[in-house]
Order: sequence, then structure tokens, then C-alpha cells
Amino acid sequence: MIKGLCRALIAGLLLVPVVRADTLTYAVTDESWAPYWIVEEQRVSGILHEFMLALDKRLPESLLASHPLPPLRTQKLFREGQLQIECCVSRSWRSDAEQAEVSLWTVPVLETEEMLIFPPGRAFPYSRLEDLRGRSIATVRGYGYVGSEHFQRNDGADVRALIYRVAQGRSEAGILDRLEWRYLQHVDEQLQAPRWQVEEGPTIHRSQLRLRLHRKLQGRLEVFDAAIRSLQKDGTLAQIVAKYAPQAHVVGKGEIR
Repeated sequence: MIKGLCRALIAGLLLVPVVRADTLTYAVTDESWAPYWIVEEQRVSGILHEFMLALDKRLPESLLASHPLPPLRTQKLFREGQLQIECCVSRSWRSDAEQAEVSLWTVPVLETEEMLIFPPGRAFPYSRLEDLRGRSIATVRGYGYVGSEHFQRNDGADVRALIYRVAQGRSEAGILDRLEWRYLQHVDEQLQAPRWQVEEGPTIHRSQLRLRLHRKLQGRLEVFDAAIRSLQKDGTLAQIVAKYAPQAHVVGKGEIR
């Protein structure tokens, strides 16, 4: 009788689906940052979107994306603990006291690069941010740039306007995310036209993008770090990057080249 009950209990347990420990919600904003986050109405794609899907498979917790929300709204919800994860940002972008006091930071996921682009044949020497002093630099309206106190901003509506302004010689240079440039070259045939041609210049700034965890996940930080490293080590992250920017590759701890 006892053996029969044990067999029945075991058989019953085998039929029960495995339930993951907890569900953690991560922030998705309604503003695209191609190719990292690409948001088109309610459809989301991009490198960091796919990274989070891959990370979900390496963790005991279940990761759930929020609905696309305004950036300030996601930061408020994170501060309140209603969102537990933000992927992926630089520490310097969340340095105000209210955000810093609730933040834990994982190992870097990716290291991004901001580079200069020049009108064809008109590159100038660059070795430090001070070399931009007094120059007209194409930028995107509303974006922050390291070293902007040294140069004259020439704002455009978006990245494509920035590229065209440089290509036409209306700015002495422009500042562009290197991986975003690789992505645009891959998806936008218009950039192959002569009037859109620019010269790639040196890297002027790097940012390490990390997962930001709410402080209540203090005990889970090492688990997240291990999962991130595994995605880097086995080439999963590099494959995701290459899907969106085939000319780029990832070296070291998520550094883009």
C-alpha cells in the first residue's frame, strides 16, 4: 500500500510542470536606441532585447519585459521597486542620489564606443577631447555628449540628419556610436549613396553598459554576473551583436570592435 502511494506520488510529481523561482520585471522604454533597443509601436527587438531573452534562459528566475514606457517613468518605477532590472546603462547615467541608493551593478555586458566621423578628405588630428575646442560638431538634439563644453554643437533631429550634415560638410565632424553606425550601414542602403559618404575617425569615449539591479536583489548579484559571463564566453552575445551589425565583433568582456 505504502509503495503504491509512493509510486503514485512520484508519477504525479513528474506530471507537474517545473515552476521557476521568481519573476523579475525589466524596463523597456518607448524610445528606440538602435541597434541596442529597437521599439516600433509595441514591437521590440535589438541587441539588448535579445540579450535579455538569452539571459532569461541562464537564470532560475523568470525575466519579464515591461510594456514600453517613457524613460522617466521606468526610472520612477525602478526607484519604487516595481521594476527590478534595467538593461543596460552606464553607471554615470544613473548617478543622482535617488537612483544610486537603490542600484546594484553587474559586470559589464557591452562596452560602447563614441567615434568621430568626418566629411570625406577633411579629417583633422585628434588625440583628446580638447582637440575639439571651437569646432562645429554634428550632434543629435537632446543627447548628452562627453566633452561638449569644448565644441560647438550643431544639433540635428536624429542620427541620419547628423550623418548627412557631416557628409555635406556642414559640420567639421560628428559624434556617432560605432555600433549604431555599423547597424545603419547594414540596414540603410541610402547611406551607400555618394552624398552620404563620411570618413570614420577615432574613438573619443567609451561607456560600459551593465545591468542595473534593484538593491533588494543584493543576494542575486553573483548569479547574474555568472550568467552574463557565460553568454560572453560561449559566443552567444557576439552572435547577437553580429546579427545587427555584421561588420562588428565583440572582444574581451563585451568590447565592440
